[in-house]
Amino acid sequence: MDTPHASINVLDPKVAQQVAAGEVVDRPASVVKELVENALDAGASRIEVELGDGGTSRILVRDDGSGMSRDDANLSVLRHATSKIRNVEDIEAVTTLGFRGEALPSIASVSSFSLTTSTGEGAATKVVVEGGEAAEVSAASHPKGTTVLVDRLFYNVPARRAFLKGARAERSAIVEVVTHLAIAHPTLAFRLSEGGRDYLSLPEAGDLLERLAQILGVAKARALRKVEYESGPFGVSGYAALPSLTEGSRAHQTISVNGRFVRAENLHRGLDDAYRATVTSGRYPPVAVEITADPRRVDVNVHPTKQIVRFSEERAAREAVASAVRDAIEWRTQAAPQAPRAPERTFTQDRFSGPSRPPADYPSYAAEGRSPYTAPPARGLQEARERLSEASRPLAESFAEERERYTELPERGALPQASPEELRVIGQLAAGYILVEEPESLWVVDQHVAHERAILDKLHDSDSPATVQSLLVPEVVDLSPAEAERAAADLEELSVYGFEAEPFGPRSVRVTAVISTLADRDIAGAFKDALSAISGTEPGHRREDHILATIACHSAVKMGDKLSQPEMEALIKSWLESRLPATCPHGRTICYRIGLNEVARKLDRH
Repeated sequence: MDTPHASINVLDPKVAQQVAAGEVVDRPASVVKELVENALDAGASRIEVELGDGGTSRILVRDDGSGMSRDDANLSVLRHATSKIRNVEDIEAVTTLGFRGEALPSIASVSSFSLTTSTGEGAATKVVVEGGEAAEVSAASHPKGTTVLVDRLFYNVPARRAFLKGARAERSAIVEVVTHLAIAHPTLAFRLSEGGRDYLSLPEAGDLLERLAQILGVAKARALRKVEYESGPFGVSGYAALPSLTEGSRAHQTISVNGRFVRAENLHRGLDDAYRATVTSGRYPPVAVEITADPRRVDVNVHPTKQIVRFSEERAAREAVASAVRDAIEWRTQAAPQAPRAPERTFTQDRFSGPSRPPADYPSYAAEGRSPYTAPPARGLQEARERLSEASRPLAESFAEERERYTELPERGALPQASPEELRVIGQLAAGYILVEEPESLWVVDQHVAHERAILDKLHDSDSPATVQSLLVPEVVDLSPAEAERAAADLEELSVYGFEAEPFGPRSVRVTAVISTLADRDIAGAFKDALSAISGTEPGHRREDHILATIACHSAVKMGDKLSQPEMEALIKSWLESRLPATCPHGRTICYRIGLNEVARKLDRH
């Protein structure tokens, strides 16, 4: 049956306005974002947000910015009226957060809207718009700045209001947005409240690190490392957490571009690249970085919300973020200390020169029926680097007392920082933990994951790659029917990782050579896990990391392996020389510290 075609009609302006509003305003959090960004463009130093029912019934945003004249206030609620751009060329080099002239009219079309503003000279102006109707303008009293009140959001668009979540969920989304904006603009004061309760109260911070300490807490802020990097057209600055500090979502990962908080999948992939092989899947270390670039290289006009940006060189932008964060957490660049260390050391992730080589009579595992342990090659032992001054410098004077309280707590992901001569391996606990003495503290090191990290670093080392070793007695690995089917197709790829194998009957393979770290270890388990990694991941870096981590895990000493003194010293040395000694390839902590003062307290020696 033929369906008659509907004739084309020009939409009523009010309907068109509500359709367009859906692109800019989809929930209370988007309203708050637009209004706060307007306040930032107005040069505000303090921004306050008050909510009712999680923003679903009431949103008030107050700032102490420049304010608007009566004429500008009247124009501000008209679509495509803006003070930010004048011509097409301006769009190509936007430096303000807003520029499209859509936010206020879009919000006003789906709510009971009022704006009161003053430049600080003469009478203030109040503009009232009810659901997109004509604006009513009147004189008012108001200090310099602007207050916007949004009541009954989506009251005239029931279908859209039906998609709003509960007050708690909407409030949570607003808290996240304001937090990101506060991190992107640390020197401003922000306050978010509802019903007399402050959900965010952030005074002006001296710098980004102080703002992050306000939000994350001083203990977590101490696990952040400074990011400073330049690559071609991009500069990257900010702070990134050590891999040992992770969250269950990206809520604590803030990326801004030229001062604009953005949600850019390409840049988040750059963060994932930086933390590759250091954190478990689904865990995200806190990061706050800003990318600076020529505005003409950044397209912020991709989406009405202006939260999605596009770079003229997408790959270069991603690689810049990855390299910047990787350099920070791996401590590849360091500066001489600018202040003396505090009496109680602050512990940071760092590499340092290990103890001298084991004596000639260093006993081998092979003599005891276990696999040989070969430490990775020394990496610049004669050029041990000075610790960053941030390791001993206060986060901010206002946090001094709080920092004192945390000094005695074991910091997850921290590492010894004494010189090699000051460190002493004093023994092994339960044939699984190596005890390392440092002045004023004792470190308990998980021998398996420490060895695993050291081996993985060697496997990634292109300058001194591990060799493939033929087996004196080939290893026959029995497989399930499904595994045998996969093995037949994947033997060639497995050979890239050192597994030289061939079919040996319908449901087994014979392994004739493996990477040297696996010799005399769990070859069958490593082969099966590597086979599973190939079938469970797509080709690329993620698969490679998974397979190498599997090999490292099966190559490492196990819990229950008793080690001699030289073996323990060699293991600790190679572990602390690795790129990321704070966590194992699966993101687990390798060691923790017990302070001497803590021991004294336990024994009543105050």
